[in-house]
Formats: sequence, structure tokens, C-alpha cells
Amino acid sequence: MTLILTELTDLGIAMATDSAVTYTNNITGLSHVRPNKAKKLQVVPYLNAGISCWGMGTISGISTDQWLSDFIASNSSWNTLKDFASNLARELNANLQPNTSGEGRIGFHLAGYEEYKGVPTPSFYHIHDGPSTTLQQRGITIDPYQVNPNHDIPPDIFQNCAPWITRNGDYELYATIFDLLEDFFNKLEPMGIIIPASQNLLDRVEYLIFQIRTVSEIYRLSNLVPGIGGGIHYLTINQAGIHSQGIRFF
Repeated sequence: MTLILTELTDLGIAMATDSAVTYTNNITGLSHVRPNKAKKLQVVPYLNAGISCWGMGTISGISTDQWLSDFIASNSSWNTLKDFASNLARELNANLQPNTSGEGRIGFHLAGYEEYKGVPTPSFYHIHDGPSTTLQQRGITIDPYQVNPNHDIPPDIFQNCAPWITRNGDYELYATIFDLLEDFFNKLEPMGIIIPASQNLLDRVEYLIFQIRTVSEIYRLSNLVPGIGGGIHYLTINQAGIHSQGIRFF
């Protein structure tokens, strides 16, 4: 299981992921978790961008994070997010078994800056198979049986929808928890209590780290397999490029 978050705001781009990998024995059906096993968030240095992954743990017999690292290193000639996203989708379609269900099996968050009316502006691609509810809401039809380089938030759309957050992986429990928690935070505002009181981009990524850490601890304390956990990788990007990156252990 996985939890990956990508947020676009006027402060910049913030990304965070857990690092645990869940293994299930096909014979017994029993599962166990190895924390700090995968680097699900990586930098694309020649694009000043970040990319994270969810879903399938291997591609062509190689761990997905290592496959992605090799892909990044082998394609430094590309100079646009669009080129990277389109070629990533092409390579995935060439290396994955056919999708017979039309459901999402694997996906990648790609975020960086693109010029819009002469101003560097956040841009977000979600490269994945399965349906795209985001594009569907804009009347755009895709083929869910293949991996598509979905440009969920182009710079012009960002101007009208910021802030924007995309969450993938095992996010249903996370979404329920934080919908309730953020509703509670909103009720504190008349008392003069603002949570989160973000003043800068680091504050935003700290809030994403807090979200993943909270869900990780809830899994650990429950009867569920603690499939979200390990060190939390984070990355921030602003108009000048990569702003901060690292990993937090708790």
C-alpha cells in the first residue's frame, strides 16, 4: 500500500510519500510490510520537477522505484514536462501487461513549472491507466485500458483552481480522516485558531508530512496491516527550481 500527495498552491509545489512496501504471500494470503523499502518520490533534475509513484511494485521484473530512477537517468535530453510525461506513458505501455479491466493499476505524479503568459506557473501531470475523473469533469475522454499522460492541471487551469491536491494509493481512510479533521479546523477559525497557519512552502510540505504520519500511526495502532509507513520523503519546488528535499523519520 502507498500514500502519495501532491499539492499545488500559490506558494509552490509540495510533494510527499511514505516508503513502505507490502508483500503478500500468494499461497497463504498473509501480508507483511517492510518500511523504508521504496523511494516513491524522486527528482527529475533536468526539468526541476518531482515525480512519485503508486500502484504496481514492479515493472518488467524491476522494482518500480528503480525502474523509474533508470528512466529518469536515461532521458535527460527532454526539456519539457509534456515530453517526459508522453514518453513515460509510451514506455509503460510497452513494458506492462495489457490492462484487461480498465481499472487503475499504476500511476505517477509529475509536477513542475511551465511558462504561462511569461510567468513560471505550477503544472501537474498524472500518468496512469484506468479512468481519469479529473479530465472527465472537463469533458475529456481517455482510454482507461492504457497508460495516458493526463495533464490534470495545466498552468491555465491552475490559475482558477488553486490550491489543488491529488492523493493516490491507499487514500480512502486518509480522505475520511482529513475531511473530518479539516472540517474541525475550520470550526476553530472563529476562535482565532488557524490550522494549518502556513506562511511559506516549507509549511505546506510539513502539513503533508503530518498527514502521512497521522495515517501511518493510525494504521500502526489498528488491526489493519500497517501498509503506510516508514520514512516520509518530501520535495518542494518554486519558480526558481527545487526548493527543498529530504526524508523524515519518526
